[in-house]
Amino acid sequence: MDLSHISENIRSVRAHIPAGVTLVCVSKFQPIQAIQEAYQAGERHFGESRVQELKQKATQLPNDIQWHFIGHLQTNKVRDLLKLKPYIIESVDSERLLHAINTEAEKLGIIQNILLEVHVAQEETKSGFTPNELTTLLSTDICASLPNIRICGLMSMATNTEDETEIRRCFSTAATLASNIKHTTSNIKHLTSDIILSMGMSDDYKIAIEYGSNSVRIGSSIFGEREYPHKPSSFKAIFFDMDGVLFDSMPYHAKAWEEVMRANGLPFTAYDAYLNEGRTGQSVIQEASNIVNKPCTDQQIEEIYRQKAEAFKRMQPNGAQPMDGIREVLSFLHEQNIKVWVVTGSGQLSLFAQLSTLHPTLFVREQLITAYDVTHGKPHPEPYLKAWERSGFKKEECCVVENAPLGVRAAKSAGLFTIAVNTGILENERLSQEKADVVLPNMHALLQWLQEHMKEK
Repeated sequence: MDLSHISENIRSVRAHIPAGVTLVCVSKFQPIQAIQEAYQAGERHFGESRVQELKQKATQLPNDIQWHFIGHLQTNKVRDLLKLKPYIIESVDSERLLHAINTEAEKLGIIQNILLEVHVAQEETKSGFTPNELTTLLSTDICASLPNIRICGLMSMATNTEDETEIRRCFSTAATLASNIKHTTSNIKHLTSDIILSMGMSDDYKIAIEYGSNSVRIGSSIFGEREYPHKPSSFKAIFFDMDGVLFDSMPYHAKAWEEVMRANGLPFTAYDAYLNEGRTGQSVIQEASNIVNKPCTDQQIEEIYRQKAEAFKRMQPNGAQPMDGIREVLSFLHEQNIKVWVVTGSGQLSLFAQLSTLHPTLFVREQLITAYDVTHGKPHPEPYLKAWERSGFKKEECCVVENAPLGVRAAKSAGLFTIAVNTGILENERLSQEKADVVLPNMHALLQWLQEHMKEK
């Protein structure tokens, strides 16, 4: 692996960064060897976005690296992250997360450096406090009640656009908010004397520095663009799962499964429902009964499944609602002339009618794989292999969008590029463990990813 370009890229980037501005090398998704190359070039600040990935890297790399956590942080991952002793958590985007960090830091006997993430972009996919929420937070006694947190400043991202005027507006707004922090010191337990303003990435860091950024997060300009096994710009067909992807139906499926399984003496939680999502209904019941060594007869399975279907219908009387943001995704794909398939373990008779109302011009029966079309359901690769075979495209021209670990496993076993959109209650690691090529938080992020990576079409 030739990594000589990394040190050369660092020198090039450094030439545009004035003294006093921290360069954070965004090393997420990068191999250990690439980080070592940047380390040998003199860099010590690195940015990671997943706790599990940071854990793996921190144990293999020098202990004088100052790790910046820059991704979305779930409250149930806070303790695991703090045990890794990150230099700073840049992406603190809610009061709930503030309290969670303070609680775990107190247990560990540390004071944790953080940045408050502020949302100034014109994009719903970005996280953070709005300017008004930030002002309210800093003007109350909330921060004073968090003795194990040190607020070091703000982190922000500009709108993902080529419009420089909009980018400058974002940075100007964030800079003003950072300046205002200096006037709220009485309400903050620990506050650094020099306020950190972390903003600016590979495409816009030079502009960010103009507006006072003293910490820039740069990935692709140092390490290069991430290489995917297949080129997204070559995709001609995308295979979508249905529940939890096209329709926001999984919370109701999970609740219905939990209710009916327990009524029939089978221990089963909503979390279990998400773990087993993708299986046929009969397979889910068999799995649950095998766990307690209480196999069900075919008649019992049929009856339990009937009860589950009735419970689901009762809980969702107006039918399944489209997942937030999916209409925009489908419209974009339609504009790009991308064929859209549906690959689901469901056998609902109303399925096609639901799909037709979601996007009347996009779905046809020939591009629909259901439980009735296969011998083996997910996690077996048969559903996605059948969709691929029917599509007539090469595997490298096809992509899968899933939300469930078993669905990801099925797609990867079929040899297909797989995007996991975590719309449920499972941890991102569950999807990463099944080797999803990309893990995204919602459909808005999916749209952004597709727009960025299919722009060459």
